Amino acid sequence: MKKLKSLNMAQKKYIIFDLDGTLIDSIGIWNLTDYTIIKKFSGKEVSFDDIQNDRDDYLHNNTSGEIYVGYCNFLIKKYNLSIEDARKLSKLRRELYEEIYENEIEFKSNVVKLLRKLKELDYTLVLATMSSDTQIDTYSHSPKLIKEANIKELFDLITTKESVQLKKPDPEIYKNVISYFGTNPGKCLVFEDSYSGVLAAKRAGIDVVNIYDKYSDKDRERINEITDYSIMDYQEIIDLLNKKHSKAKKNLNPYEMSILASASVIPRLMEVDRTNELARASQLFSKYKEMTLDRKKKVNKSDD
Repeated sequence: MKKLKSLNMAQKKYIIFDLDGTLIDSIGIWNLTDYTIIKKFSGKEVSFDDIQNDRDDYLHNNTSGEIYVGYCNFLIKKYNLSIEDARKLSKLRRELYEEIYENEIEFKSNVVKLLRKLKELDYTLVLATMSSDTQIDTYSHSPKLIKEANIKELFDLITTKESVQLKKPDPEIYKNVISYFGTNPGKCLVFEDSYSGVLAAKRAGIDVVNIYDKYSDKDRERINEITDYSIMDYQEIIDLLNKKHSKAKKNLNPYEMSILASASVIPRLMEVDRTNELARASQLFSKYKEMTLDRKKKVNKSDD
């Protein structure tokens, strides 16, 4: 694993986020949902850890078709549930989740702050999730989430399980993002919480930042073996962006600052705080320096 300070954000353009466990704290709610389903239709009480392990293993090993209907069929068979229709159970599971999450769901710490910072810096933001279009609509109308931000308004592109044939850890969803923008993996950066998600991004050739989520602790060693970077909180990325931008500004001498200011570049830099703009500013400096020299030559000729 690399040190976070080695992450060169100036080389990235497309910043991609997973949803559950990465953007929002929702994994625990799914555990409670499945616990309630199992108890209601079998009378059995199963630990949250066992429930999550079974769900993670099933979703990791089943990447095609209607995976959540298939997962419900798995629950019916394993726990001998009194309900036999997996599709009906999947619908009930979704409705129960929505009842529970209303008071429990929240964004991960500092993630909205980071997203807004990235938008200011002119990065393209993508949400790539195995959740459904319906789930995105539900989250975007959540009274608790919308107090901070509307998910649909944060991203330039949202791609869900309906847009792919194969689910994570297959890299299809990330390869689709690369193809959609006509770019290459080197210009992309992915934020993921789970082993399957990190593996999917790595299989697509994209650098990955693993955001800590306690529900992925069982896979912590496997995650650390393949992820490029690891953070406990999104504030670490915000600090990295601020530090590198501040350092880049200090590299401009007063003469460069004055020329760039005359070109109306610095006011925009200060207002928007764009790291990527500094590289362009350096090029503009060279251009305006040449123009200044040309003006001096013309003035000298006219004086003669």
